[in-house]
Amino acid sequence: MTASIVAATFIASEGEYLEAVIEVDGQRLHVMDEFGGAQMATGTQVQLELSPMPSEMDDWDAIFRANPGQEQGLRRLDGWRYLALGVVTQVDPVICDCGLLLVEDAFYTRDARCVGEYVGITVARLDACLA
Repeated sequence: MTASIVAATFIASEGEYLEAVIEVDGQRLHVMDEFGGAQMATGTQVQLELSPMPSEMDDWDAIFRANPGQEQGLRRLDGWRYLALGVVTQVDPVICDCGLLLVEDAFYTRDARCVGEYVGITVARLDACLA
């Protein structure tokens, strides 16, 4: 699994391993608190490692239809679930560059024709731990 290191501002936490809110590059993200946010003051600057857990529910067609605008970024669905929009940068293993983070192994292919294709991947949970 690919993780991305980000500079974040801590906003709030419901407790360890529960939902926390952080801000990264002006975007509020709801993540699983694996960084001890309950002990932090609002506004604390922290280096976090974001790790997306891709959903196993997406099918091939849905993944390749989900990003007609060729975007890179995260759209919150609910809770700590997101639609990660990005571009396939490599296959075997598949890595998608979604701007703020890389998503690895969201689907499987060895077909190099997928490189450069824009996709949308459901992230079941976005985890955050100290970098």
